[in-house]
Amino acid sequence: MKDTYEKFAFDYDEFGSIENYLGDEKNFFSRLFNEHNVKTVLDCACGTGQHVYMLSQLGYQVWGSDYSQSMLKMAEKNLSARGYEIPLKQCDFRYLEKEFDDRFDAIVCLTTSLPHLHTDEDLLLAIRSMKNRLKENGLLIFTSGTTDYTLSLPPIEVVINREDFSRIFVKAHDDRFQTIHIIDLYHSLQRMEENQYDIVYRILLDNDYQRLLSQAGFTDIEIYGDYDRNPYDAGSMRLIVIAKQTN
Repeated sequence: MKDTYEKFAFDYDEFGSIENYLGDEKNFFSRLFNEHNVKTVLDCACGTGQHVYMLSQLGYQVWGSDYSQSMLKMAEKNLSARGYEIPLKQCDFRYLEKEFDDRFDAIVCLTTSLPHLHTDEDLLLAIRSMKNRLKENGLLIFTSGTTDYTLSLPPIEVVINREDFSRIFVKAHDDRFQTIHIIDLYHSLQRMEENQYDIVYRILLDNDYQRLLSQAGFTDIEIYGDYDRNPYDAGSMRLIVIAKQTN
């Protein structure tokens, strides 16, 4: 599998500091994990470290993994700068058992990470791998910004527009896949540069998660449209999936 983020990782956090763009996620995870007595968490697509940092701040024992060695380097740098030492491993989340012997109270796979896999075969491999690393009654959580509503929005989105930097998303999709062309424009005396990164996602909506999780053996599945756990519907900006390990 190609490392899509090999170069993009080093500019990824132009989105904002790892402290600053988590929105309502912190309250969501605090409430959810307290309800289920979660103590240990694996973030199996940890990227540059924003969620492992957030979860550590909330007091959970956290591990992180990512397929991209470049993203892990940035995560280590970000966490070290904030005084955190969190175990990080390079790992394909289709094969978590190769790096992790322990089982966890919760596994999270956030920010549209699962849809980097494009076939049902790979998606099921990943979900079953995550399921096998959960303790009894453990939680598996997915979050995604791809929804019925966001797929209907105009294809060009100016995500960041600062005096020295702009990030533009140009999106295209068919029935199965969405491609996001990420255009980064640096426009200051210190850095005058243009970069483009192309990311292809499998489109996974509520029925797809329900089907795949059921095929992987989950029976307790909840799907929401925001971090307040309101039902997912045609106007939802976010897709949040919680599956509980019951066998």
